[in-house]
Amino acid sequence: MMNAIPSQDPPLTVICPAYNEEGAIAQAVEDVRRHVFPVVPGAELIVVNDGSRDRTGQILDDIAANDPRVRVIHKVNGGHGPALRTGLDAARGAFVMLIDSDRQMPLDGFAQHWRDVQPRHALFALRHNRDDPAVRLVLTRWVRRVACMLFGVRTPHTPDLNVPYKIVRRDLWEAASPMIPPETLAPSLFLAILAHAGGWRVQQVPVTHKPRTTGVVSIRRWRLFKFCAKGLAQLIALRVRAWKRGIPRPAPSAPPPAGTDARES
Repeated sequence: MMNAIPSQDPPLTVICPAYNEEGAIAQAVEDVRRHVFPVVPGAELIVVNDGSRDRTGQILDDIAANDPRVRVIHKVNGGHGPALRTGLDAARGAFVMLIDSDRQMPLDGFAQHWRDVQPRHALFALRHNRDDPAVRLVLTRWVRRVACMLFGVRTPHTPDLNVPYKIVRRDLWEAASPMIPPETLAPSLFLAILAHAGGWRVQQVPVTHKPRTTGVVSIRRWRLFKFCAKGLAQLIALRVRAWKRGIPRPAPSAPPPAGTDARES
């Protein structure tokens, strides 16, 4: 079910996958309404309910019924990656913003991030003092090394490729999306790899990372290792597609973004 869609394309679409987040989802939506909507008039929020078994879907429907800026997509559970891709495919904004529903990354710095991204193709967060289990920190380092090996992405500039806080210009997403199948486990990761490898102008900014206070981590222990094995196979398949098609790059005719920043890659 989706609520009514405004006729005019928005300047920004915020995409938020959610699974069994009844304890946090209302506040996650409120975070967007408080920190994003006043900065970007006309922005929309798409929340993809990935087959939640708790009250997440009902809470979202109640919110959307009273706020036309909030769109809800309900889908059969398929995992975070396909849910994120569902939101990306439904987005209409000139920019898309990817966030998670667990509220581990506050949005209080969004106004500055929105200014920073305007002359660039993308802005990616860096989780500052990251509060995650050790196995996930090891996984991040492993992904960084694999990205360097397969795509030549320089590891000093890409410490947090799969960070769940990205603002991306539509032309970057449209160029990358044919390389990212709908079943991809981590489309946000693939998007970051293609952006860096393709020479798109990316700014990286540190963002506070808070401990999770509600919900549960859905991929743990043995499932995490299976996820990694499948993810590696998908990364290799991405490398093969890049060899065959070429890595998408910015249009040569596009005016170069203005300004430089030491945090850019």
